[in-house]
Amino acid sequence: MSRFKIRSRLAVASLLVLSSVSIALAGPRVAMVTSESGLGDRSFNDMMVEGMERAKADLDAEYVVIQPRAVSEFQSALARAAGQGFDIIIGSSFDMIEPMRAVAEAFPDQKFGLVDVGDEPIADNVVSTVTKDWEGSFLVGWIAAKTTKTGTIGFVGGADIPIIHRFFIGYYYGAKMANPDVNVIETYTGSFTDPAGGKEFTLANVNQGADINFAVAGATSAGVIDGAVESNTFAIGVDSNQNYMAPGSVLTSMVKRVDTQAYDMIASVANDSFAGGQVLYYGLAEDGVGAAMDENNEGLISDEVLAEVEDLKGKLLSGEIVVPNYFDLTPGQQEMGTPPMATPPSVANAK
Repeated sequence: MSRFKIRSRLAVASLLVLSSVSIALAGPRVAMVTSESGLGDRSFNDMMVEGMERAKADLDAEYVVIQPRAVSEFQSALARAAGQGFDIIIGSSFDMIEPMRAVAEAFPDQKFGLVDVGDEPIADNVVSTVTKDWEGSFLVGWIAAKTTKTGTIGFVGGADIPIIHRFFIGYYYGAKMANPDVNVIETYTGSFTDPAGGKEFTLANVNQGADINFAVAGATSAGVIDGAVESNTFAIGVDSNQNYMAPGSVLTSMVKRVDTQAYDMIASVANDSFAGGQVLYYGLAEDGVGAAMDENNEGLISDEVLAEVEDLKGKLLSGEIVVPNYFDLTPGQQEMGTPPMATPPSVANAK
């Protein structure tokens, strides 16, 4: 055999080895399908992108973001993504459960993830997560009840749906445990994309005496914060740390680590541990929720209350306190949680 042929074969073999190494090092390809509030919400979707960026840095992942303009576009957006060869498609809306279930059944070999939804598995090729937002909401409810000067605090939700009720129940339980006499106003704007509506509802709550309002409304939450600034009251941010949006006017933010959830889904594909049909939980024990403290809200919450919050965390972790999950309640139920407490009118009077 000639020296040229030997060298040629060695060169081809080297190229094959290099090609194999290149393929092995390539990270997962990811599609993120946002909720209708899209990027720039400074809340849930933006927090998820932080997880995508971490996966890009750590796992060499590539990702694209698909932004449906309405809930009615979820299924078509997911189906288009499913035809493009992504290693995993990750959604970010409670309203995406049924659209994703339908698309997952149509594309059984495609891996999907759905961040922060309900307790029920979605499909055999879908991993979903539940953030124990009721635990984080409990902490900020305690803070609100201990900080209010008027004795009245508010809740400004987006759509009047079960997953938002989950926040309210935790907030109510924490507030009433801190001060049984505190008045808690429950309101819903009807939208996750209406900052003007968020401001309007906040000012209406302020007119009823609420000097602290918890915003759980996606992009609408920006209006709750604007309303707090205008009325010289406090807002509580949600999902991501929103303290920076109005330093001195955002008492704290109930942070949900959906960035970690998205990252973990991508990592499961990268390390070949993806197991469809699972529901994974992220609570206080998993560092999945918390009340944000930084230079933007420094001094707004007393040292005494902050110490109480640390004590409460220990009691939550030990099981001495069990914050009720709205999904475990039934209409008309009169008591909830451990220790037991009377349910709010929206549950006790529901039929």
